[in-house]
Amino acid sequence: MPDEALQTAFEIKTTCDEISRKLLRWHWENKPGEHSLGALLDYIRTRQQESPEYYDRLPDLAGRNSWQQLDTTLCMRVLLDPEKDAARPLDLLGNTEHPAAARRACNAVRTARNEAAHASDRTAAAQAAILFNEAVEALEEGYAGAPLRTSELGQYYRLAEDYLSRCGAKKPIASAAPEEKAPRAAKSGQSTAGRKKEGASGSASRRSSAKQNTSGRSSGGRPQNRKQGGSRNSRARARQKQKQANRTVLLVLLAILAVGLLIRGFTMNWQ
Repeated sequence: MPDEALQTAFEIKTTCDEISRKLLRWHWENKPGEHSLGALLDYIRTRQQESPEYYDRLPDLAGRNSWQQLDTTLCMRVLLDPEKDAARPLDLLGNTEHPAAARRACNAVRTARNEAAHASDRTAAAQAAILFNEAVEALEEGYAGAPLRTSELGQYYRLAEDYLSRCGAKKPIASAAPEEKAPRAAKSGQSTAGRKKEGASGSASRRSSAKQNTSGRSSGGRPQNRKQGGSRNSRARARQKQKQANRTVLLVLLAILAVGLLIRGFTMNWQ
């Protein structure tokens, strides 16, 4: 592992320890009751007895007589303590203005510190730098103003940029995606509007052409229909005349037949 990446991972771990001490001390000194370091250590010993599984593998508390001797493992174990079996729960994070954001920030700092502490190559160091950058963003959401002033947050952001640069890591750009989506959405909206306009104009032209075709067919078909109607009427009149002529001929033939029968009857009577 290159010395530069190893040094960067160590600095990330050290910075996370510094942030963790600052957060725990601020929470501890803003709670009701005793605010000394000794009271904090006594509270931790009590919680070790009440919840041995949660406080398992905790660093030894013997010989710790200053805040600088507390690391992230110890600080975050106290801050993130669920206190389900505590006789006197403190709910340190619940007393903040944004408890959920504060809990996310503490988890992010602990994750970045653990990654840096166990980094064994350049890739792991780069991952620790990325996690530290995310932790700083979470700290801004949960602790901006108190206990972290704007100047302190700016300092941590500069450190995050430095760690990323030294590890050769690229900062994940979370805010670029919405900005890229906006022009795409605008373009798609413009193309959709264009398609709608084209569709509207096309449908309008099709409707106008359909009207023209319909009017053309209707105007051109009316004289033709008149001609066809006239020819049908003339044929009907001709057939009617033919029927009348046939009836006349039939009547004449019947009359001739009747006269012939009468003449034959008279002739037979005379004989």
